[in-house]
Amino acid sequence: MPGSPPVTGKGRILIIDNNPERANLLIQILEANRYKVAAPVRLQEDMAEQVTQIKPDIILIGVDFPRQTILGWIASLHESYPCPTVMFSRDERSETIQAATRAGVSAYAVGKLTGARVKTIIEAAVARFYELRALQQELEKIKTNLAERKIIERAKELVAQQRGCNESQAYQILRKMAMNRRKRLAEISQDVLSIADVLTNKL
Repeated sequence: MPGSPPVTGKGRILIIDNNPERANLLIQILEANRYKVAAPVRLQEDMAEQVTQIKPDIILIGVDFPRQTILGWIASLHESYPCPTVMFSRDERSETIQAATRAGVSAYAVGKLTGARVKTIIEAAVARFYELRALQQELEKIKTNLAERKIIERAKELVAQQRGCNESQAYQILRKMAMNRRKRLAEISQDVLSIADVLTNKL
């Protein structure tokens, strides 16, 4: 899985398409724009393993009318190997575009394939993919911080009850324990809660 956008914006591209004519046209366009192009692979259910071995930075998928089965394959591929993905299709229906987006497609294109257009679509897909991933990572970070704060609060209340002190003093006790054991405050708080569960037979 690619970790960050290609520095030059021209990472290795994999074409997944059962239409040789479209695949060859894409190869010509990409090579003319100095992209690195891997050998094309067929659009099929078990393509995830092939893609993982090739390790592309960007995936282009050609399918005229993506059925639900095909979108399911693409969703599975995106789950196992998330990266910027463009779909070239002939299906202009909004419900198909929305379904493809839900499956993990970063950009959906209908119409004639030209050098300038393909290049612009790829760049837009890369930008959208990494922007969305940054938002997802930020959301996960917020969720983790919130969960950790709840753990620390619970541990602080427990220490305050057991030691007969206020929560500010309990917090300092937890901090000192974390420093002495070289653990994060959330980790030592979870340890305290786990021990309390054992001692009170809650497990």
